[in-house]
Amino acid sequence: MKSSQKLTKEQLEPYFLEWDKVAADLANLHRQRDKRSKEAMLAGLEVYSDLLAHCREALQDNEFQPLNGSERLSFVEASLGTYAAYRQMDELFAELKKIIARKRIEIKRLNE
Repeated sequence: MKSSQKLTKEQLEPYFLEWDKVAADLANLHRQRDKRSKEAMLAGLEVYSDLLAHCREALQDNEFQPLNGSERLSFVEASLGTYAAYRQMDELFAELKKIIARKRIEIKRLNE
């Protein structure tokens, strides 16, 4: 399977939909200052890790990640229950979505 076939919207959309659900839960938990936000962040981290692994495999690039991705991910892991970690994770997903769109365009242009 070509990398362009593994980076289709259909392949990746479930990851982003799952994050949207987790993010909505996290927003509510933080609004209520609920300590269960840590468990929800763990679920978000799992979705992010799965998405990143899928992209790396599709692109055959083990270094693929958003700018300063490993440092930002370390921050999130170190401060799971905080609002700042939730915001950082949300930004990582948004940035990853943009990078994937750019990669799709690059691959499409190379295949033309």
